[in-house]
Amino acid sequence: MSAPRTKPRAVRLLPSVRQTLVWLGPAYRARQITASIAAGALLIGLIAGRDSALGPLALAVGVGLLLLGATWLYLALHFADAHIRATVGDPRGWKVHSKIYPLYKFVDIHRAAQRYAAQRPGSAELGSDHTLPLGVILHGTGRAADRRLNTAGVVPRKVGYEDEAYLPTDMFWLIPPPPGERQRAAVIRVRFIGRNSVVQVEAAAPLADAAKQLLDDIAALASQHSIYRNRLIRVVFGPEARSDYGDDESLTPIDLSFYQETPIADDEIVLDERMRGVIQRTILDFHHQRERLRQLGLPGKRGVLFYGPPGTGKTYTCKYIAARLPGATTIVVTGHALLQMKAVCAIARMLQPALVLLEDVDLVFANREQNAYNTVLGEFIDQLDGFGETDQIIFILTTNALERIESAIKDRPGRVSQCIYFGAPSETLRLRYLETLVRPYDAAAVSLARLVAQTEGVSQAFLKELVFRAVQLAAGQAGPPGAALSLTDEHFATALHDITSGGGRAAQRIIGFRMDADR
Repeated sequence: MSAPRTKPRAVRLLPSVRQTLVWLGPAYRARQITASIAAGALLIGLIAGRDSALGPLALAVGVGLLLLGATWLYLALHFADAHIRATVGDPRGWKVHSKIYPLYKFVDIHRAAQRYAAQRPGSAELGSDHTLPLGVILHGTGRAADRRLNTAGVVPRKVGYEDEAYLPTDMFWLIPPPPGERQRAAVIRVRFIGRNSVVQVEAAAPLADAAKQLLDDIAALASQHSIYRNRLIRVVFGPEARSDYGDDESLTPIDLSFYQETPIADDEIVLDERMRGVIQRTILDFHHQRERLRQLGLPGKRGVLFYGPPGTGKTYTCKYIAARLPGATTIVVTGHALLQMKAVCAIARMLQPALVLLEDVDLVFANREQNAYNTVLGEFIDQLDGFGETDQIIFILTTNALERIESAIKDRPGRVSQCIYFGAPSETLRLRYLETLVRPYDAAAVSLARLVAQTEGVSQAFLKELVFRAVQLAAGQAGPPGAALSLTDEHFATALHDITSGGGRAAQRIIGFRMDADR
C-alpha cells in the first residue's frame, strides 16, 4: 500500500471580526480592560477636544492602544505562535509531551483530540502546516517564515468499508483556561509526518503532569472510539509505518485496511454436525458467555488450531465464525504480516474483544530447526503468554501442514486449547455441499448422487470449481437472454473430465482431487 498522498485544501483562517470577539470574551479580562481603556480614552479626547490639555493626551493614549491592538491582531492572524498566545495566553515555559503512532492510528488520534477539545468551552481549531516542534512554536523561536500561518494539506484515509475522510496534515486545538484557572490551558497538536508515514501527537500545558495526562486521555478516547472496533480488518503492508502503538522507533511497513466480506449464514456453511458442535461450544458460546465465565474464574483468552489439506474449508469456516461474533473485532493476518505479531497482539489487545485469524501459520511458525524466523516465533509465544486473565481474545490458527508447526505452539497446553481437523468431506457432506452450490440454478436434470460417487476424496474447493465449470459450459449453450440456466449431467461430465485431465497424481492433489488425507 502506497503512502497517503497529500493534496492542498483551502483552509480559511478564522475571520478577524469573529476571532476578535472570541479574544475579547469573558475568559480574557485583561483584553477587555485594555479595549475599554482605549475606547474611553478616545471618547474623552473627542469630547474634551483642544479646549483641554486632557483631550490630546486622551486621544494619543486611545490611538496608541488601538494601534497596539491592531498590530497584535495582525500577528495573531498571520503567525502561529501569536495566534496561540492570543487564545490560550503566554505558553512560554509550558511543558510539551509527545508520542509517535503508526499510520493506521491517524483517524483515531485526530478524532480523539477533536472530541477532547469539543468538551472544553471556547476551544478553537487551527489548521496550518509547520515543520517545527510544538515547543519551538510556542516559544516563538525559529524563523518567521516557519511560524507563519499557511494552508494545511490533507491526506485521505479510509474510515469504513466504503467511506473515506480527508484529514489535515497538521492541526492544533487551542484550549483557553476557564476564568481564574490559568493552569488548565492547553494546546494539542496532531501531525502527519509524511517522510515516515507516522502520526505525532503533542500536548502542551503549564504543568508536566497535565501535558502527560492529555496524551493519556487522547489515547484512551482513540481506543474507545476507534474506527476499527467491531469491524473486520486485515493487517497489510504500508510504507515505513510503525510496528506498534507506542514509541517504537523501528520502521515497519504495517497498516490496517477494512476487509469487507458478505456474512455467511448458517444454511450456507456445510460442516459435519460433530465439528459444528465443537465450534459452537469452543468459540461461539465461549464468546457469548464471556462475562459469566469470567465471574467463574475462567480466562478470556483461547487458542484454536484448524488443520488439514488445502481447500477443505478452514478459511471459509473462519469467515463464518467472524460473522457470528457481534461486538468483536476480527483481525485477519496472513503472509508476511505474521512477522509482526507484536503489533498484531497490541492491536487485538486495544480492540478487544477480538478474534485474530492467523492463516497458514506454518509459513512462519515452523520447527525451530528449519525456521528462519526464530525471533518472530519467540515473540509470538511471548505475546501469547503475556495476555492477562481478563484479556478477551480468541486466536484461530490455520495450517495445511501440521507437521511443520513448532512444537512450542502445538504441543504445549494452554497456548492452543482445541485442534479441529478439516479433511475431505464425507459422502453426506458432499451431497449437502453440491445441493448448496447448485441452488441458484435449474439442476433438476442433474444426478447429484452420481456426482457424489464420482468425487470421493475431493476437497470442497474442488466441488466448487466443478460446479463453476459446469455453469460456464451451460452458459455457453444457453438460449436467449433471460432464459433459465439449466444444468445437465453432460455439463458436469465434461467439467470433471477437463479438470482432472492433463496431469498426474501430483497435479490432481494440487486441485484437490483424490487428496491424501494425512493428519
